[in-house]
Amino acid sequence: MPMMDRNFEYCHKIMKKYSKSFSYAFDLLPKAQRQAVWAIYAVCRKIDDSIDIYGDIQFLNQIKDDIKSIEVKPQGHHYFQSDRRMMLALQVVAQRYPINYQSFYNLIDTVYADQNFTQFKTDDALLEYCYGVAGTVGEVLTPILSHNPTEHTYDIARQLGEALQLINILRDVGEDFENGRIYFSEQRLKQYSVDIERQFNDGVNANYIHLWESYARLAQNDYQDVMKNIDVFNKEAQPIIELAARLYRQILEEVRLQQYTLHERVYVNTSKKAKLYQQVNRKYKK
Repeated sequence: MPMMDRNFEYCHKIMKKYSKSFSYAFDLLPKAQRQAVWAIYAVCRKIDDSIDIYGDIQFLNQIKDDIKSIEVKPQGHHYFQSDRRMMLALQVVAQRYPINYQSFYNLIDTVYADQNFTQFKTDDALLEYCYGVAGTVGEVLTPILSHNPTEHTYDIARQLGEALQLINILRDVGEDFENGRIYFSEQRLKQYSVDIERQFNDGVNANYIHLWESYARLAQNDYQDVMKNIDVFNKEAQPIIELAARLYRQILEEVRLQQYTLHERVYVNTSKKAKLYQQVNRKYKK
């Protein structure tokens, strides 16, 4: 296997490890596009984990410096400081596609700020966070998934990213609480008279379910907007994006099936993924 392909495969393994649903969908893209998605996902994952998992601000700074080096000289020879294989893959992507570097920097700024996490007071602050950690990823992926993206294309990609992040939050309420984080806003918790610690210890009640479903409706509304505007993306990317969105939407159903549990992470099993794939495949073969 050529070294360049090995670098992309390294990124692919990162994606498969951390997001099986995302990988299941985007691995169906043509080679150059899926390689670009692998590399971008890996960089975004490492940015996100640099503080959250590794507590390594120096590593985050190195990633930022490496991205800046590629931005200044996409064709140049660089001594990358953070993760050489990942950055070599990203450099190839930068030579193939017009990368939106500011979106990477916005993600990095969000991760910097996340070091001093405090619960969001309002839903606006929560949605701003969803943009910072996931809408930005949608922006970076846009030139890969659309030949001539307009501002409307970027809006839809941002909206999709934010919806997927909100679904992640809805899936991980209990796990996040164990890690000292509550992402639901104080505003909405007060509105529904919900105390997450009590729900975690005593089991969820009707108020919690109504609260959870109110956020699920936000994600569902974003999903519907994206589906109405799916044609802003390349024809070959449209079924992939729809499959990814359906897989994430299915996570909401899995939480419901598990009675909104706060004590285990739910998954979409292989047979359900295959069924969703078949549904999307039939739709786009018409």
